[in-house]
Amino acid sequence: MTTLTVKIHNEDEEKALIAFLDSQHYEYEAGDDTDTSDYLLSSEAMKNHLEKSLQESKEGKVSTIPLQDLWK
Repeated sequence: MTTLTVKIHNEDEEKALIAFLDSQHYEYEAGDDTDTSDYLLSSEAMKNHLEKSLQESKEGKVSTIPLQDLWK
């Protein structure tokens, strides 16, 4: 199965696309276009935490967990 993301520009396009998908009996999900970066940078505290984590990663200050131990 393949997932396809489509950026819809207006309500008319959305209606036309949904009508087409319905006519072809495709399964689909509709939702809001929420930009993850905007969310992560939405507060100063979160932005600082993210920047600190990125810097630690660049410096090699990371923890690793073996795959077989991930769900223990």
